[in-house]
Amino acid sequence: MHPVVFPAAAAIVGVLVLVCAVFAGPELLAAFTGLRDWIGDRFGWLYVTAMSGLLAFALWLATGRFARVRLGRDDERPEFSNLSWFAMLFSAGMGIGLLFFSVAEPISHFQSPPPGFADGLPEARLSMTATISHWGLHPWALYAIVGLALAYSGFRLNMPLSFRSLLHPLLGERVWGRTGDAIDTLAIIATLTGVATSLGIGAKQVNAGLTFLFGIANGTGVQLALIVGITAVATISVVLGLDAGIRRLSELNIGLAAGLMLMLVLGGGVVAFLGASVENLGAYLQVLPFSSFRTGAFSAESRAWLNDWTVFYWAWWISWSPFVGMFIARVSRGRTIREFIAGVVLVPTTVAILWLTAFGTTTLRQHTEHHEQLAAQRASGDTPAGDLPRYWVGTRDAEGELVRRADGSLERREQSLTAVEYLTAPIVSADGQRATDTLPTVLFVLIATTFQSTAMVNLAAGVATLCIVLFFVTSSDSASMVIDIIASGGNPNPPVGTRLFWALTEGAVAAALLFAGGLRALQAASITAALPFVVILILTCWGLVVALQKNERQRVSDRA
Repeated sequence: MHPVVFPAAAAIVGVLVLVCAVFAGPELLAAFTGLRDWIGDRFGWLYVTAMSGLLAFALWLATGRFARVRLGRDDERPEFSNLSWFAMLFSAGMGIGLLFFSVAEPISHFQSPPPGFADGLPEARLSMTATISHWGLHPWALYAIVGLALAYSGFRLNMPLSFRSLLHPLLGERVWGRTGDAIDTLAIIATLTGVATSLGIGAKQVNAGLTFLFGIANGTGVQLALIVGITAVATISVVLGLDAGIRRLSELNIGLAAGLMLMLVLGGGVVAFLGASVENLGAYLQVLPFSSFRTGAFSAESRAWLNDWTVFYWAWWISWSPFVGMFIARVSRGRTIREFIAGVVLVPTTVAILWLTAFGTTTLRQHTEHHEQLAAQRASGDTPAGDLPRYWVGTRDAEGELVRRADGSLERREQSLTAVEYLTAPIVSADGQRATDTLPTVLFVLIATTFQSTAMVNLAAGVATLCIVLFFVTSSDSASMVIDIIASGGNPNPPVGTRLFWALTEGAVAAALLFAGGLRALQAASITAALPFVVILILTCWGLVVALQKNERQRVSDRA
């Protein structure tokens, strides 16, 4: 382990966990929320500009004079097959997030259209376009640049596989001193907070799946227990190593995720899915130039929406970038720059669009078709048919609070709901004792709405829950490996013991933030950790160009 980076990062993380554990409450949550909003208001433009600049930089590298440069020796070839390579980078990249938001985000934008985003588009198309904008080219271009810079410095220039190496072309030998220690420590903190956000979200959704399948209570206590249990499973993958652990789990997970998507496509209609995929792609490309530079400078309403959605996503991806970039670099040795960027940017973006179409567009179409059918039935004088699952919906008073009966239970009524209606309805448990967090549960409501057979509903819900667990495990395992590489001074094969330490630490951070304030605390941690790392990303691009130019001049000189 590195004598400075390892203990410094461990100490900072320990303080964060301690603060969350000791001071958890409304005051700490308010502090997290205030910090998130302050950074978004003052630096949201920086996140937007940096992410769009990275996308342009990635396209330039893939099509410019450096496109044929190999990440390694000129005679090296890739270590992993294309299928294994893609499965690992996608599982590490954003698997949990896509499962969590693929239904919830389109619904949110459908019910509350983004102000000034793309006026004139129908609501359903607008909501899908806004969602795809957050999951398309931008995040994968970010991961590609970070991974490319690490792979080039590590495999082409034979430098330590750490973030300090990326700034060596600019800072020279100073990166081996305290400046480099600070850079690597910051990379570890950013990685931990980004991964903790995903693990916290994953725990909430696994809890929702278990509630749907087995009636297990949905609450913070259960979610903390799930983090502990799944983190323990992740340690087994850590012990097995990259090839036997992460690779096999990633391939299994991609297979299960593909099966889940196929079930949704078949249940919702193949022809409708294909048509919607083409339309979603066209709408995304149509608004891409505008959305890439939208900062909300002329509207407080637009700026508030951007802070809640775009700035959070960009910060989340930036805080993830040390982990995902390092992991992609670790499994991409021997590929050319063009092959690397095409694989890391274009293929996952295409899959993300197909995935969001299968889940998000299906959700919106079911809602629209259901209400069109009800309207037609009413117009013809027929009694509307209740063909949707039924849920217990609480009663709100004039102030919007749930009404309780004399015995303490929540007043409620049973009602048929689409997934769109479910997300904003005051859903309560069957016993009337508690309200239900609908955000992580809405995926399972979509599944219940799509299939008429109880067996198919349970099968799809079970596969979805298992996918989330496996994404949790592969994210935790991959992140612990990356953090340990950085904390070990760039050693690409760190010892198992320290990797176990970081795997457990990730679970502790996720549990602490979830305990301190749920999703808002997780968002605040990501946005805060990402802010200083934006500067490192900008310097990384500059340093990469300097290193590529220097290496090209050296090659020309050697041939002469």
